[in-house]
Amino acid sequence: MKKGQFLLVVLVALISGGIGGIVVHRLFSPEKTTEEREITAMVSPEPGSVSVPVEPLVNPPAAVDASMADQLQEQFARVAEYATPGVVLITAKKKVGVYSGFEYRSGRRRIDYYDVPSGQGSGFFIRPDGIVLTNYHVVRDHDSFVVTTADGREYPATVIGVDPPSDLAVLRLDAGGRNDFRVLKFADPDSLKIGHWTIAIGSPLGLPRTLTVGVVSSMKRSDVGVNMYENYIQTDASINPGNSGGPLLNINGEVIGVNDFIMSPSGGNIGLSFAISAEIAERVADEMIRNGYVERPWLGVTLRELAAEQLEELGLEHGAMVENIYRDSPAAEVLRPGDIIVEVDAAPVISPHDLRNRIFGAAPGDNLTMKVWRDRRIQELSVKLQRSPRNWFKQNFRNNVLHVRSF
Repeated sequence: MKKGQFLLVVLVALISGGIGGIVVHRLFSPEKTTEEREITAMVSPEPGSVSVPVEPLVNPPAAVDASMADQLQEQFARVAEYATPGVVLITAKKKVGVYSGFEYRSGRRRIDYYDVPSGQGSGFFIRPDGIVLTNYHVVRDHDSFVVTTADGREYPATVIGVDPPSDLAVLRLDAGGRNDFRVLKFADPDSLKIGHWTIAIGSPLGLPRTLTVGVVSSMKRSDVGVNMYENYIQTDASINPGNSGGPLLNINGEVIGVNDFIMSPSGGNIGLSFAISAEIAERVADEMIRNGYVERPWLGVTLRELAAEQLEELGLEHGAMVENIYRDSPAAEVLRPGDIIVEVDAAPVISPHDLRNRIFGAAPGDNLTMKVWRDRRIQELSVKLQRSPRNWFKQNFRNNVLHVRSF
């Protein structure tokens, strides 16, 4: 047999054995050096396998460390164990009249009144003697309330303070002198960052003791148009109807916000959840407990937002225009319609909501130093805030998005 025929027979036999690809390369390639042969021996695949080169990880992320994952998992469990006893289910009831019989003496039908459950929400203890913080819209337009604690006990409760602009309310349980309810503490607002873990506990759709997890998606959200006083933490933690008023916690089990609402085209959670920041909630809760209401400062103007083109035409980067001024208000003798407020106490005014939040963060009697664009130049003015007129903030802001922002 000739040499060429012998090589052809060997080649066919090896291909049928499944390793022809390797042998073809070895037979018809130039002779390798010793170093190349050693490298080939190390990386050559087993017969019938395919070799895919993979670059080794350099400094693998700590998140893949099983021990760290276990520790994080246990931390979530510890937060659940600690915080759940401090979260309650609130059942709101309305008094409904029902015809139940015929009074023969009077000749009229008798009407009996019953407290009928008509809404549910969540809340959490902020004092051990049974003081619960929740949303105003959970208690609004209802007559009585029953609070169910994590151990299944039910207590009647009374509303002792409301603040419609921030959508917060405080209830007191009739707990027979009990003074050992689990209190959830507020976190330091300055310690919160975008990307931090968030933990929501509440009663979505009436399912108590439900825990969901997410992250801080954004902070200091305002101009959403849901409440009058807005400073929201945005999170992707799953929040649904019934979570309202429950706590949004950090990884240490501290309250960073009060769950308030979601944005959704369908009514279900799509990862856009909003909580009233602890920065607002703690201060408002203290004042409601102390006074039953929050004493709001008043400037006495309506404002209009300016488009970017209008600001550019005026040579301004930001500001809010004074549209109307209320008679006998703090602004009446200082500001004029058409003034553009560009700065308050050395902080820029980005929008009407921004200015409103700054005013709500002050107190009646405080002096505000404003920089105002008037007569084609910037002027510095001082305004002393007054106590708001009675019932100024009693309107239902959540059902009426204000196109004219009065405060």
